[in-house]
Amino acid sequence: MNSLHPATFMATTMVTDSGVGPISTVAEGADATMRLITAPDLPTGRYFNGLRESRANSQAYDADARARLRSLSDELIATASG
Repeated sequence: MNSLHPATFMATTMVTDSGVGPISTVAEGADATMRLITAPDLPTGRYFNGLRESRANSQAYDADARARLRSLSDELIATASG
C-alpha cells in the first residue's frame, strides 16, 4: 500500500468556493492517482506527493502519534455506531 497527496488546491468546487485560487489541476491529481494504480514497478510502503516519491509530515513516522490516532479513530467509530 502507498499513500498519496495527489495535488494541491485542485480546481474543484470545494477549493473555488472557499476563495482559494487553484494551484493544481484535477488532471494533475488524476495522473498521480492513476500512476499509483497502474504502475507495476512502484515499491509499496511509500508516500508520494503528486508523481514524486516524497516524505510525509514527520508525525506520520511517530509510532506514538500513530497509536493515538488509531485509538481516537476507534473511539469515534464506536461512538458513531453506538
